Amino acid sequence: MPQPKSSIAAPTDGTAVDAATILATGRHAAELGLFGLVWLDTNLLARSRFGSLVDFVETGRPVTDSLPPLIGLEVDIQSLKETPDRVLELPAVALVTSAGPAPRLNFTVFWISTADRFLLLVYRASSRSDFEVELTRQVRGRLIAEAEVQAKSRELTRANAELEQFASIISHDLKAPLRALRYLTDEAVEAVANGASDDAGRLLGEMRHQAWRMSRMMSSLLEYASAGRKTDMLTMVDTRALVQAVVTSLPKPPAMRVEIAGSWPKIETLEAPLDLVLRNLIDNAIKHQDRLDGTIRIEAVDTATQLAVSISDDGPGIPPSAHESIFLPFRTLGGPTGGTGMGLALVRRTLETLGGRIQVVSGRDGSRGATFLLIWPRIIAQS
Repeated sequence: MPQPKSSIAAPTDGTAVDAATILATGRHAAELGLFGLVWLDTNLLARSRFGSLVDFVETGRPVTDSLPPLIGLEVDIQSLKETPDRVLELPAVALVTSAGPAPRLNFTVFWISTADRFLLLVYRASSRSDFEVELTRQVRGRLIAEAEVQAKSRELTRANAELEQFASIISHDLKAPLRALRYLTDEAVEAVANGASDDAGRLLGEMRHQAWRMSRMMSSLLEYASAGRKTDMLTMVDTRALVQAVVTSLPKPPAMRVEIAGSWPKIETLEAPLDLVLRNLIDNAIKHQDRLDGTIRIEAVDTATQLAVSISDDGPGIPPSAHESIFLPFRTLGGPTGGTGMGLALVRRTLETLGGRIQVVSGRDGSRGATFLLIWPRIIAQS
């Protein structure tokens, strides 16, 4: 960039104007609000300013705090250090300051290598050209579009990972009921051919049970996959009434006791996912209880940021080696529970999607019983 001269030629009589006159004229023009200057350091912090036109710029702060149109252009501004003969221009920008709407302004940023500073020149726009306004809009639109593409890319990566996981689950865990159906079909055909109607009827009943089991597994898998895309609306929920309704609806032995204790508030939250989490955990405790007169205790602790719920039982417990695997899809600890192994996987996925978490405590020193500790957030995370 050519260095400025100390004087300029007057357009009327050709006499030179001294530097003092130039400075006085510039100061007067700045005081009239015709232009303003802002000096920026290499971190784009506003260090000083000159002229009433830039009074709204806060010194000691990032220039983008006072001039939002520069957000996203930091890399372009820094590149001016490599090519000091270039400038960055934003024409006819409309700003709204604390004092109200400001006139449309032109912004020009350039690098002053001798001062190791950027200089931002601000002056009134002489035109409100639609082209200039559209140019600024397109710059902002490009930045927004790039951010959206990055977000979509992350979502696609997550979806692909889940697809691979579900493909593995289907190829492995659904083989068992399919294989059983094939064997049962062969045996039923043979029984019909031999006239063994009782055996054929029994085999048909077992085939129907296997088909029902497959249907349940597929439904659970679909529900599990959908847990990351809940669109339920927030509503006021009486959590004590909700947990009481869940307990009442679940079948259990007459001698089994279910205790509800603690502080259960009324909160604005997502009712369906909370119902799903509590129902699966309580049902899980009932089904794995090996005592007809066992006890299940459900206790809540309410705080300003979360609802902490513990669900404890005095059943056989869960070995520490299984504390992580029980939360995987289609994983069970065995036993005649009739479950698909999707309940706890669905619970953890739902909680993580909404910003909560869950853990299990069991099997310490060979003691009986298990306790599931869940944290339900007061503020639901946006997925």
